[in-house]
Amino acid sequence: MKRKSIDFRELRERLRPLDELPPASRMEAQRALKAGAGRELERAALLVLAQLEQQGAVRRLPAARNGSSPVLRYQARDSLDVITIELPEAKHGEGILAIPRATLPARANADLGPVRRLLALDDNLVADPGQARPWLIDQLSQVGREFLAGSEVRFVAVDPGGGPGEPAIDPGLAAEALAAPHSILYCPDTALAPSIEPGARRYGVRAMAVAGAIASDGTPLGHLEALSPEVDPFRPEDLALVVLLADTVAGLLERAARIQKLVFVDPLTSAFNRAYFDQEVHAEMARAQRDRTSMALLIADIDNFKSFNTAYGYEAGNQVLVEVAGALKQGVRPFDLVARWGGEEFVVVLTAPVEAVDAAAISERLRAAVERAAVRFEGLDRAAHSVGVTVSVGGALFPDHAATAQELWRAANQALLAAKHPPKNQVVFFRPAG
Repeated sequence: MKRKSIDFRELRERLRPLDELPPASRMEAQRALKAGAGRELERAALLVLAQLEQQGAVRRLPAARNGSSPVLRYQARDSLDVITIELPEAKHGEGILAIPRATLPARANADLGPVRRLLALDDNLVADPGQARPWLIDQLSQVGREFLAGSEVRFVAVDPGGGPGEPAIDPGLAAEALAAPHSILYCPDTALAPSIEPGARRYGVRAMAVAGAIASDGTPLGHLEALSPEVDPFRPEDLALVVLLADTVAGLLERAARIQKLVFVDPLTSAFNRAYFDQEVHAEMARAQRDRTSMALLIADIDNFKSFNTAYGYEAGNQVLVEVAGALKQGVRPFDLVARWGGEEFVVVLTAPVEAVDAAAISERLRAAVERAAVRFEGLDRAAHSVGVTVSVGGALFPDHAATAQELWRAANQALLAAKHPPKNQVVFFRPAG
């Protein structure tokens, strides 16, 4: 059999046109072809081969080595041609290896029990969409510990949803793992890696592997950490399991987000809906009580909303709702909640800790943000219109003004009635009698 060197362009044309690849893989391959950089082309080639292996277009042959460099071998379907890719030795920095995922074993031995639990992880996505994300992360950690006996497995989300979240052992290494999604970073002995040794020592870690969890559109979701108190405990088969777990949690979190959007997001405004608010307000009150701090509930009502429907039609009214929801979502803190209660009313949960003076300042900021936003739409007369919109806001604090969710809503609603008195467009907080 003759040996011939070909580049990535010829390789992908021989195997399968780019149009038959998944969108994310196709886009990356096209970017690599456009850039023409050697490292980008190599990364794209490995990505395409991995996708083709999953689709059955090629099969991986037993691995080989050329000196210290790993060699990947594939055979095309219905062909005797063998594709050989020689990779540079896995290196990254002092004490840390960057190992291409494609060089890891395609199959790794694992006990049947953890595999079954891994396959069943998505059962809770439909059963309880509101708690899917924390449940998935907790279950994944348990399955990971069973896969890698004696090691701890943690998933650290990019956005933990406003809670304290699990901190990364080394934020710098985590960022590098997310920036290199086609590799897994492995430190066999943290004592020999000065950049991560201090953080690892605090956690009693002597070896760690870090793999990024990336959504299908390329969005970083977080990273998986496999931690061990022993030196160099992970073999290539173990690292392949870490990659499998990272890819699994990425897919599950994407599914959870899609299901949550179907169940808990208002389709018109893209704000959360009343069902989600009812669930989260109880959770936030419980957290504030546990931490002995306070949270706030705001009710924002669009002033004179019916006049927009009457003068310009219902489509104009819908556009007003969309713009007000956008202004409220942009005006709150990243960990606060904006939901559409119904009709022209929105609710805002200012999560703990928030003091009365801060709640008042945020409320005023939201009111002013809506007032500044000019809403543009086409009226029933088919002419373009630009109108100003205002909201009246009523607020209440927990535990200062209420002990239960129902009492908190009643207090905020009472404050809203006061805010709706002419001239409206104002913020009023609940004041207990006396």
